[in-house]
Amino acid sequence: MVKTQTILKHRIIMLFILALASVIFTGCEKGSLGIKSGAIQGYVIDNNTNQPISEVLVRATGTTGQNGTENKSTYTDGDGSFIIGDASKGSWVLTIEKTGYQIPEGYDQAQFQCTISNGETVVMSPFKLEKTASGTKGVLKAYPIDSVTGRALTNFTVNQNTPYNERRTKTFDSAATFRDSGWTGLEGGAHEYIITANNYKPFSTSSIEAYKDGVIIGKSVADLGTIYIEPLTTAISGTIRNLPGYVLSDTAKGGLTIWAEAGGKIVATYTEFSNLTDDTKMYGSINYSLNVPVTAGSVTVKCKLRGYDVVTISSAVSITTANPGGVKSGVDVDFSTIEPIKADVRIIFTGSEPEDTKAGTISPGEILRAYIQAGGVDLVPYAECVADSGMGGEVVITGVITGYEINILGVNKSRMYNNNGKDGAGLNVTIPEGTDVYPVLLSFGD
Repeated sequence: MVKTQTILKHRIIMLFILALASVIFTGCEKGSLGIKSGAIQGYVIDNNTNQPISEVLVRATGTTGQNGTENKSTYTDGDGSFIIGDASKGSWVLTIEKTGYQIPEGYDQAQFQCTISNGETVVMSPFKLEKTASGTKGVLKAYPIDSVTGRALTNFTVNQNTPYNERRTKTFDSAATFRDSGWTGLEGGAHEYIITANNYKPFSTSSIEAYKDGVIIGKSVADLGTIYIEPLTTAISGTIRNLPGYVLSDTAKGGLTIWAEAGGKIVATYTEFSNLTDDTKMYGSINYSLNVPVTAGSVTVKCKLRGYDVVTISSAVSITTANPGGVKSGVDVDFSTIEPIKADVRIIFTGSEPEDTKAGTISPGEILRAYIQAGGVDLVPYAECVADSGMGGEVVITGVITGYEINILGVNKSRMYNNNGKDGAGLNVTIPEGTDVYPVLLSFGD
């Protein structure tokens, strides 16, 4: 009986010892007595400002010897800090993310890795994020001016046109304000901007090659520089009347320029002097039209015709902003009242010397005459002289047009033949503007 009780007592003691051992080993596994859980601690800050970023999702993936793989996550607090606890011994890789932010380019990926030993807390180097373009509030600047007059715009509106859900507008009182202060607080990303103002055509940034895919708003200021805005126009029309025939000849076309000036600057030009009709040639007139910006105010209309000084057609034509697309007509000029630029032509007659059985082409006392024509019409009265020797003589003809081709024909009236060989075609020359005396040699050959 005693022996049986002793055996039972020993068995109870053995069971107690086994139960205690089980508790001890289990506690080691849980970290209470042996292997302990660790932690990962760190901060997330802005790469540009070094300010803490809250609500950043931090994920940790661990490769541990005990359970293979562990996944844990948390969010940063208001001071940018985070802690991931109860992390087993092993190698861990962290990832961080927040909408509107990205990891800076070239960031060392090794900084996202750590190793936890028994029960330690690993303090990571601060992680850095920077705002993406879509998460950045940016600034747009530009300096819009009148493309014709060069004046800075006032009271204009800038429209952020894309994307649709981010459409916004802002009005500026002056181009200087837009240039210096800009439009702040704009959503990041690519946008099209349209500038509108009274008396101007709308201007889109997509018309600039560099911004055809959008103006990028980001952490750097988007400065478009000087932008040229095209104004609306009013037409000034008129007629250049009573042009001389030599001006309208086929070979003379292209010698006319008409323009409008405002503040000493050319704001519109007209150079069409081609495809002249028979009616135009018959009546000696040319119609013109100038598209003048309505922002020009009062303009002076002038023209320059080859062979003439600059002519003021009208010294003050009033252009109002109330008439974009309209026409102001009857701004004419009559060239019959305007003197061309003229020069004197000195014509020297020469002939061949007599030979044994052949007379010279000019003999003393013979009458030598010179004609100057354009288009077969005499421009000035002819001039003549008496040959003073067998070699000829000379005449001076005044008031000859410059800038256009003329024909000089010499005639030996005593023998009734012309200069310049047997065909008697004369000599074609163009006297440059600004010439006082233009010398010409006319030779009477065989």
